[in-house]
Amino acid sequence: MVSVIVPVYNGSDSLRRCLEAIAASNYARYECIVVDDGSTDDSRATSRQFATQVVELTEGPFGPAHARNCGAEAACGDILFFVDADVVIRSDTVSKVADTFARHPHVDAVFGSYDDSPDKKDFVSQYKNLSHHFVHQNGHEQAVTFWSGCGAVRRKVFLEVGGFNKDRYRRPSIEDIELGYRMRAAGHEIMVNKAIQVKHLKLWTLRGMMKADIFDRAIPWTQLILRERDLPGDLNLRLSQRVSALLLCVLLLHLGLTAFFHNTVLLPLLAGLFLLLIGYWNWTEGVPPLSRLSRRAESVIYTLMGAIGGLAVYFGIVWMLIPLGLLLAGMLAGRWLPYSGALWKQALFTSLVLASASGLGLLIVTFPVWLSVPLLLLIALIVLLNFEFYAFFARKRGPMFALAVFPFHLLYYLYSVLTFALVAGLHTWNVGVRR
Repeated sequence: MVSVIVPVYNGSDSLRRCLEAIAASNYARYECIVVDDGSTDDSRATSRQFATQVVELTEGPFGPAHARNCGAEAACGDILFFVDADVVIRSDTVSKVADTFARHPHVDAVFGSYDDSPDKKDFVSQYKNLSHHFVHQNGHEQAVTFWSGCGAVRRKVFLEVGGFNKDRYRRPSIEDIELGYRMRAAGHEIMVNKAIQVKHLKLWTLRGMMKADIFDRAIPWTQLILRERDLPGDLNLRLSQRVSALLLCVLLLHLGLTAFFHNTVLLPLLAGLFLLLIGYWNWTEGVPPLSRLSRRAESVIYTLMGAIGGLAVYFGIVWMLIPLGLLLAGMLAGRWLPYSGALWKQALFTSLVLASASGLGLLIVTFPVWLSVPLLLLIALIVLLNFEFYAFFARKRGPMFALAVFPFHLLYYLYSVLTFALVAGLHTWNVGVRR
């Protein structure tokens, strides 16, 4: 029997779709256990409509690690299949999980990936969920870690290694990755079944994405790597990604030394345009671009555009006002003009991306040769190393979407490498103090 375990905390909006999908499974020998981690919304009532069993943690929330452990204790199946409350499985997902263990008796854990059709249509959610899909689909079949969003483990093995570390991880974090480390250290084999794909319902925001990537992933994962002295070479830590992060550091060092020794006044324009791209693309592709932004965020964007325009005039780069004006016109058109029809949406999206990219490109061309050539070379190397990643987005969402992804990918490398360096530095310092 397969025990499907769903931890939930105030997730009633997505929980119903999650449980309806589980109930529609074509695999007969399963049970559905929902662990309500002290929810204050309708999650508990929704769970009772669909679940075989509802475990209520009235003193919660204790975190998903503890909730999943409680689900495992209540389970009757010899396979524990963990599914997040904001995930929708397919009708054959449970059967594929069971079949994987049947066909591969040496495998003790298996997980899948998000599919290539995220539920939310905003740019950040599409970027984040499709990135996850790409990473898992292009990883090694023999995995070096575990994923609990849609992951299963033999109950005997789960209990043997002690389950999720509920004491160290009291909020959503890398409790599944850490469990994977322990399973692998104990000699258990973990597999990625790329045919197991599920839909993610989460709506990502720029702020939420960065917060999760840094505080819930990068910091605790770096601490785990340093503690275990084990740096995997798969998924988010492949060699190409490490080299890309290093190249970005070289690029930033090059710009920093240029600003310090040559007093290049054009660099604030470059930084401003990059920040504008990052801030502006936090919008929903299917609705007016600024409609989901707060008044404060909208004010910041317009202020940044004004500052960039002022700097361009001050530095005598008046032509910079052309792409900046096109970007502003597109933003205003998207906010105030009727916004319906796929053709209009695509035209607006394309014009905004091209205006942004041309502004950056024209600015780089005006740099002195000793500044622009190394800059362009480093960018080209990063693109080359990540060509499959950008080509994937181009195939799935078009070349303009892939172009818009590039600054977000650079931002990801930036805060990832800075976080790793900071945590590693503090770790080395603390080790030295203890000695």
